[in-house]
Amino acid sequence: MGFFAPGDVALRREVLHGRPWAVTPTRVVEDGPDLLAVFTVPGTRFGFPPHPVPHHWRELGRERWNGHGKLQLHRPGDAYSVDLYWQGDADDRRFAGWYLNLQDPFRRTPLGFDTLDHELDYWVPVGGGWTDRDREEFEAQVAQGKYTAEQGDAIRRTGKEIEAMLDAGTTWWDPAWSEFAPDPGWPVPALPAGWEDYPQP
Repeated sequence: MGFFAPGDVALRREVLHGRPWAVTPTRVVEDGPDLLAVFTVPGTRFGFPPHPVPHHWRELGRERWNGHGKLQLHRPGDAYSVDLYWQGDADDRRFAGWYLNLQDPFRRTPLGFDTLDHELDYWVPVGGGWTDRDREEFEAQVAQGKYTAEQGDAIRRTGKEIEAMLDAGTTWWDPAWSEFAPDPGWPVPALPAGWEDYPQP
């Protein structure tokens, strides 16, 4: 599959137990052999295909992305993305920090890429230091069968690798991404017609 061009819409699809679980249309910022960067535009509507396991955002009534949007950096083979967040109002948009979102390594598809969130995350605020997030929820989901025992062990290993990287200060991403601003001409992307029938993985 070829690379996407800046501004293209790429569907980020979460796949749980072999079936699409949640779909988010994103705008491509950069795409190449070493990095895929996509942006979730504020107001973007999520898609929740029929699934035996209801998505928690759907149950909470969370249908759209709010706030300043989210930039996600993906390296091929990494079992996490590096997500950037901003805070403040529209006239005072400030970088807040880096959020390391553990997930399946992304897999390219004709319309975007597939992954699955692993619940366990790490927050690296702009002021320094780091904290892990949602560890209890992750362990509960392993016990409930969302992830197998083997997957749980692999996710924990990824977490340890991230902790070692953060402690050593050997992060790989360019700090200049914190200055990113989305193209003001980008409209909010929509789910394409027939997205529910998007081919199964």
